[in-house]
Amino acid sequence: MARKIAFINGKGGCGKTTSIFHVAGVLSKSGEKVLVIDIDKQCNTTEILLENTEMPKQTVLDFMRGSATADEATQQALFQHRGNANPWYYNVDCMISDILLKDEKLLEKIDAEAFGHSLNEFIERQGYTWLLVDMPPSNEVLNNICFSYIVDYVIVPFSSDVFSVRGYDHIINTIDKARESNPSLNILGVYLARYMGNCMVDKYIRTQLLKFNTFIDVQIPLAADARESILYGRPLSYFKEKSKTTKAYERLVSEMVKRMNKFITAK
Repeated sequence: MARKIAFINGKGGCGKTTSIFHVAGVLSKSGEKVLVIDIDKQCNTTEILLENTEMPKQTVLDFMRGSATADEATQQALFQHRGNANPWYYNVDCMISDILLKDEKLLEKIDAEAFGHSLNEFIERQGYTWLLVDMPPSNEVLNNICFSYIVDYVIVPFSSDVFSVRGYDHIINTIDKARESNPSLNILGVYLARYMGNCMVDKYIRTQLLKFNTFIDVQIPLAADARESILYGRPLSYFKEKSKTTKAYERLVSEMVKRMNKFITAK
């Protein structure tokens, strides 16, 4: 079965979209087939993944509402791997976002259970082994749909500031509520996604987070190579294979797998 993970934080600018992009690259490089679903109305993940290809006319919202199939809302991600060569498909697909996802009244009319069932059929038919979901900073209806009917795990990228820490309690409360519909929902943990090793604030927050068993002690550096790779739509594992930032994302994926395996073993 596919491993299904939501990336969420209650505030923007925490490295969520960047993390999904590079985690998808690490997974594809290791032979996995990845589906990324962008349900953040800002559409940043969609734009990064599909900058080298044509956007579908249908969106994830159309699929949720039953007016489009999953295939119609999904496109292959490509990147320019050298010179003027044709863009290259690297086993990552993106189900694209929609600005109308901000309309919670519209979302409340969705048959979330039917959507979840159709999505699972699509995942199985296409042979995806991983599902990564880019969540919006604040949308209760989408949170409930995602946690109850789409994913089995949640991971929280933190920027090193008090605002990320304060929002963590709210995320935990939302997850606890969603367990009423999805008892298998588990939180993989939190990690520092925009880390500056020479900053005392970053060091202090890491020290504080070490007290919690939900903390994943992997720091993603706030580095130029991660930003440069996005410019080309090419994940770090294909852009700079041996960089410190690439290795950090590889360690993050390794820790995610370890924690998921523990949950599976404990069942």
